[in-house]
Amino acid sequence: MGFGRLEATGGFFLLLAWLNYLDRSFLVPMAVLGCGAHELGHVLAIHFLGGSIKRIRLTACGAEIILAQPMGYWQEGVSALAGPGVNLLLALVCCGCGRWTAFAGLNLALALFNLFPAGRLDGGRALHCTLALLAGPGPADWLCGCLSGLCAAAALTGGVILAGICGNMTLLLVSLWLAADFLRQRLKIKDKFCPGSK
Repeated sequence: MGFGRLEATGGFFLLLAWLNYLDRSFLVPMAVLGCGAHELGHVLAIHFLGGSIKRIRLTACGAEIILAQPMGYWQEGVSALAGPGVNLLLALVCCGCGRWTAFAGLNLALALFNLFPAGRLDGGRALHCTLALLAGPGPADWLCGCLSGLCAAAALTGGVILAGICGNMTLLLVSLWLAADFLRQRLKIKDKFCPGSK
């Protein structure tokens, strides 16, 4: 089974080093393990559905899987849901183990975040594929674009409130990424690293 070439950007290593420096509870290694399991779920689903991976690129915003050839809508939708599915399974298996409760919580949070129906997140990709199968790519692009904009605006509002009340910048940074992704889609700049977009 070929996994393609693995690349990691400088931003990925800087983020990993910064998070590791701030980590006092051994959460970063557990988060890396959860993220690795998430991406492995995507990779295995792509392989079993007949897809071929050209490259896996690790960035500060996550992993980007570049396919050698586009997949059909249903195959892409299933492969998008495979990553959160693995995290939900790990959360379920580990939630009853006292020593693994934090790992279960991290996997649950990772799955729920990635199922958010916006942009290039797994939930947004799966929704786009479902709508494209039911109504065609044009209506799917339009509806998912509107939903991504609403999700980005809601997350940005929540991020500003959370940062103002308790100083937590996490949601604000994530919402800025979602907003930038929404604007990139609206300006019709082709995203090279989204499977199925070529």
